[in-house]
Amino acid sequence: MKMTEKAIERLKTPEQTREIGDESTTGLYLRVTPAGRKIWRYRYRLRGRTRIMTLGEWPGVSLTEARTASYQARAEVVKGNDPAGQAQHAASQRRQMPTVAEFVPEYIKRHAKPHKKSWKQDKQILERWIVPNLGKLRMDEVSRRDIVAVIDQVRDSGATRQPGKVLAAARMLFKIAIQRGILESTPCTYISEPQSAPTQRAMTAAQIRTWWQETGKALEADQPAIHKPTALALRVLLLTGQRPGEIAEMTRDELHLKSPFGPHWIISGDRRKKGRAKTGKSHAVALGSEAVTAIRAARAMSRSEYVFEKPSGGPIRTDSHLSVSLGRIFGQPPRPTPHSARHTVATELAELGIDEYHVGRVLGHGSKTVTGTVYINNRINEAALRSQRTLIAAWQKRLFEIVGGALTADNVVELAEPR
Repeated sequence: MKMTEKAIERLKTPEQTREIGDESTTGLYLRVTPAGRKIWRYRYRLRGRTRIMTLGEWPGVSLTEARTASYQARAEVVKGNDPAGQAQHAASQRRQMPTVAEFVPEYIKRHAKPHKKSWKQDKQILERWIVPNLGKLRMDEVSRRDIVAVIDQVRDSGATRQPGKVLAAARMLFKIAIQRGILESTPCTYISEPQSAPTQRAMTAAQIRTWWQETGKALEADQPAIHKPTALALRVLLLTGQRPGEIAEMTRDELHLKSPFGPHWIISGDRRKKGRAKTGKSHAVALGSEAVTAIRAARAMSRSEYVFEKPSGGPIRTDSHLSVSLGRIFGQPPRPTPHSARHTVATELAELGIDEYHVGRVLGHGSKTVTGTVYINNRINEAALRSQRTLIAAWQKRLFEIVGGALTADNVVELAEPR
């Protein structure tokens, strides 16, 4: 039959399946079924055998498209290749190609968790930025432009160092996909993310005042711009100088607010071993009155074991809660980060005349000497907590001088030489 689109459209539904060849294209024919379906097929011979390749169904595949596909198939036959086998393999690959959301758990299980101490950070970054934006795409559908768009979104959120971390996590995700035979190339090539200029580590008095006053406004507001447990966590950060991740994941059972040694918080060795400290030794943190007040308020709002709970449950996060809230307080970078509170406490204690060793004890730094790492066990005892409490009270007094708050009995201390 001399085929045209109009001629195909006028074909009547047969009582039995018919095969109508295209007189202008060798091997191409239309299979017309009693159900009214019209399916393009290409018949060819390869290595002494007759083979059939399905090209698609009319009108989804037009006459022109069917002829083009048959010409391409014939070219492969001339080369000695089997076009039907190639098409079948490609279809199988498409069926096996995971989406980004499907591959992320495989990446975490097979690579990140066994080989990276920071695998939880990778997991958080991928679940926070990559999966929501690219999760529905197949791995081979992600383009360089898609990755750049995600990095732009991270940068627009106000995070200064996070764009580089997101890019690094994406690079490793696609690199492992190549190693596991899922991809042949990565969309992350030629993408660079320069590190932002380092911000001032210790905050100025004006920044400290803004941090304290804006978190106070959030706690007093009926509809605060900052999630109240996050505002409380930011205050505890500034009052104690501990690591943001350790405060964000504070649990009820770590708190000893009615201890005979005075209110304190014990960060377990297991948690510190997995975090940035990596010492494996527990750390007792003496808590001043303002820190206790903030912790009790957060604990009253929480419905779980975590003191600072996010609205959906579970602990707040350093990036999506603490950092984002500081972005709302201070605006566009450069601005203080959650870790700036730790630098500020250390700097202010040093300016109060406290030696480096005792500042390190407040911050929970691990010893770098053989004596400290091997022979001294950091036991929780009254003398150590008393010494630390004196320093924390001195910092709290200094903090209230900066922010212009009223002094309480707990704020007024005579700063003796630490023992």
